[in-house]
Amino acid sequence: MGALLQCSTIHFKENGLLLSCNAMSADYLFMQDKLYDIRYDTGDKVIQCGRHNDIFKLWLQWRAKGDEGFEKHMDKLMELSEYMVKRIKEQPDKFYLILEPEMVNVSFWYIPTRLRKMQHTSMRESELGKICPILKARMMEAGTLMVGYQPDDRRPNFFRNIISSAAVTEADVDFLLGEMDRLGHDL
Repeated sequence: MGALLQCSTIHFKENGLLLSCNAMSADYLFMQDKLYDIRYDTGDKVIQCGRHNDIFKLWLQWRAKGDEGFEKHMDKLMELSEYMVKRIKEQPDKFYLILEPEMVNVSFWYIPTRLRKMQHTSMRESELGKICPILKARMMEAGTLMVGYQPDDRRPNFFRNIISSAAVTEADVDFLLGEMDRLGHDL
């Protein structure tokens, strides 16, 4: 939804439950002589005490976009993930889609030139897994991309691209795939 990672929410049926559990009414933390409505103070209502109420960021976004705006936002992210999958499938010599994404995570291997003719075997997968950290380092050194990688129970390292920003375009997806090839073709 484009919210910060630490943004979270918890809901209770009983009104005021968090306040009754967390309130310390510490005068030295929460000034009592405020000139505004104290309902806006969240310090005694949250587990984090004096930290910002992280869910407030999501509330503001939802207030600004509304249900329809968030629906359009999510639809766009899903369409961009589908576009990335399409572009990966159009270049089977350079990329291998590991599985069809269910959301905005696209998991794939980049295939450097020396491995493009090699049969798809566990030995090839092992080699592709070794490529990921090297290519990631090249991305970071170039300062052009930052795509995460990880292994799972059945496979060595693979790239896992997550499209989460409303600012991403199809041109950005094309750049990502082209830049990976530019930086990694010789591995």
